[in-house]
Amino acid sequence: MSVEIVNIQLHHLKTLHKWEMDEELQVKTGVDVPRTFEQFRHSYGAYFRGEKPNLLLKAIETEGRVIGKLELFRTQKRDFLGIVVAEERGSGIGTKALQLFLDEINRDFGVKDIFAEVYEDNLESLRFFQKNGFEWNGEQNEELFRGMPRTLLTLQKEIKRTPIFPH
Repeated sequence: MSVEIVNIQLHHLKTLHKWEMDEELQVKTGVDVPRTFEQFRHSYGAYFRGEKPNLLLKAIETEGRVIGKLELFRTQKRDFLGIVVAEERGSGIGTKALQLFLDEINRDFGVKDIFAEVYEDNLESLRFFQKNGFEWNGEQNEELFRGMPRTLLTLQKEIKRTPIFPH
């Protein structure tokens, strides 16, 4: 199955918003209060207008369908990765998309260390990141999610450039 990562476009927004409204994905990703479609569109509009220069958003597509998204959020100290695979989880698509993204951000931005924040109770995401070479770096933060305390773990991976060999 072919996997592509493409720049987020306006036509992706309805699907992405549908995921934000999904209760299971809200809990996994920490969406405390989902946005209306208008709020969602406004937020992405700021991205499209270049008002969020520290953010890179990509859609994960397979066979012309968007099934997930990737994001890179850059700070002065760290680069953070986010990934949502909303459809076809467990098929290997997330791993393929993640590797494409890591290669791209290493090549285009020189990112060598990448961080991800995952809720301690999100075992599926923790397994995904562990399988893909991320390790808990000992950092954790407590935050409130829907009025209840929840632990957020920081995972880290060193990006090693994938050598490209001629066919």
